[in-house]
Order: sequence, then structure tokens, then C-alpha cells
Amino acid sequence: MGEPIAVALRRAADLTAAGNPDAAINLLRGVLDEHPTHPEAWCQLGAAYLDVGEAESSLDAAKEAIRLGERSWGFRLASVALVELDRRDEAVVSAREAVRRDPADWRGHVALAEALGGDNPQESFAAACRGIQLANNEARPFEVLGDAALRVHDKETAKRAYFEALKIDPANQHARANLVRLGRPALDTTKTPATNEPVAQYTHLGRIEELGLWLALRRASVAIAIGSLVLLLIGIDTAGRVLGWFGLVLLVFSGVVLGMGWFQFARGVPLKETMRGHPLLTAATGLVGVSLLLLTVWTVLVALGVQTLSPLSLVLTTSALAGGIVFFALWRRNHPKR
Repeated sequence: MGEPIAVALRRAADLTAAGNPDAAINLLRGVLDEHPTHPEAWCQLGAAYLDVGEAESSLDAAKEAIRLGERSWGFRLASVALVELDRRDEAVVSAREAVRRDPADWRGHVALAEALGGDNPQESFAAACRGIQLANNEARPFEVLGDAALRVHDKETAKRAYFEALKIDPANQHARANLVRLGRPALDTTKTPATNEPVAQYTHLGRIEELGLWLALRRASVAIAIGSLVLLLIGIDTAGRVLGWFGLVLLVFSGVVLGMGWFQFARGVPLKETMRGHPLLTAATGLVGVSLLLLTVWTVLVALGVQTLSPLSLVLTTSALAGGIVFFALWRRNHPKR
């Protein structure tokens, strides 16, 4: 019984994606006639109703999915429908519930950003940033961040957000129209070898670029802290050059993460200006740099046959401090003062 339902739901999703929501609605109605307690089918029906502009019907379908125990999609869908119906207070409540139930789902944060809208623009901006943290390869969070940035009168961040959305989804007409209206960011005449597309060049670090660097630092600091702790625990009972190979892998991984973050988000930005204008970012970067230097020293010592764990203790300490700064900075970004 489950397989035919899955096939029908997949067909309905394909129909909606292909721009034929009416056919999807007819198909889903047939499914629900036979399986009226299937919450995912109700959610897909609600999404299809949104595509044809029937917000009330979408809300009814979302409520039915929620009644049947759907985890978070129903609340997210209800929030979008309530925004369409201009019932924003209810939309915010529903979106917050979706985020509470599934905080790792970027779509809930994006729905919250849209529901908050102009009534609470700073929190809307923060919610959109959380969506990007969870899905920086999706165009939708950047698109919503651009809208949120416009509401807080941050045109530079809006331009960057729309540009990122277009890089991910070149067919995104909303981002393209707003980017043209705001004025396109300056483009480098060089091409990236991977995509053969122009690369955005900025003369100062904007909010999106800063967020990208923070995320790269978070990944690197967590990897170094966990890796050094594991090496310390293993090194208590096991000594030898084989540990140095693990240290080398950790060095390479962390270096690649930081290098990619800098290349993608801060290439062309003056280093002195970045350090002066972002002290916390500078402190975290410095601590990660010290961690990598100490890890390099330890790896070389192990390769030379010296059996010592002392540098690893310092690596763990500095990387943990860097991670603390990073998580504090991201928390502060996500909880702006009202």
C-alpha cells in the first residue's frame, strides 16, 4: 500500500514542479479519497493550492496535516498560507512552531523570516541568516535575505544576497529583478575555471561575506578541537609516527576549509580593513591560525620521532577558544537587539 502512495506523491510533486498544479491537485485528491489520514499528501495538496493562489484551501490542507501529526511541514505551510491571507501574527506563531519542531530545517527559518516581514525586520533578517547557515547551497534563503536586507535599508547586503541567489539559480526572476533595480555589484572580468562565470568582487566585507567567514571558521575550529582531542586520547596509549599522519590530514582539511572560505567570501577585500573593522573575526582567525601552527609543529616533531603530546593540549585550548568566539558571534547575529 505504501509504494503506490509514494509513487503518486512523487508524480504530484513532479507535476507541481513542472507548472501544472491543477493536475497535481486532482491526483492528490484521488490519493486522499483512498488514504485520508496521510499527512504528507495533505501537505502536498496544500502546496499545490498555494501555487494556484487558493490560500484558504491551502490553509485547510495544512491544518489537516497538523491534526494528523505531521512534524513541521504543516506548520510551515500554514505560515505561508497565512501570510498570503495577510494574517501575519498567526503566520509568525505557526512558523515559530515549525522552527521549534525542526530547527535544522532551513525552510522553517525562511518561512519565519517571511512571516516576520516588515513588522520585525531585524528578527526577519536574523531568521534568513539562520536559513543560509543551514543551506548555503539553496537560492531561496539568499532571496529571502535580500528582501529582509531591503527592509532594514541595507542595500549592499541585499545586492549580495540576490547575486548569490542568482549564482545558485540563474532562472530566479525575483532576485534578478531586484538586483537590476538596485544596481548590479561590480564583477571581475576573470572567469572561474569551474563555472566559467564572472566572480563578484567587493571592496569591503559585507554581512553575507562575514557570515561565510564565520561558518568556515566554525567548521575549522570544531574540526581542530575534536581532532586534537581524539589525538590526545589515542596518544595516551599509542605512540608513533602514524599519529602524525592523522595530524597531517587534520591540517590539510582545516587549511582547505579556511582557504575556500577566504577565497569565496573575502578575496579582494583589504586585510587591514577587515581586521580593523571586525575584531571578533580577527581574534577567532588568529586563534585558529595559532592552532594550525601548533598542530604543524607537533606533526613535524612526531615525524622526526619525538614522542610528545604537549603541543596538542595547546592546540585543543586555542581551537576551543576560537570555537567559543565563533559560536558567540553567530549567536549574537541570530539574536539582534530589537
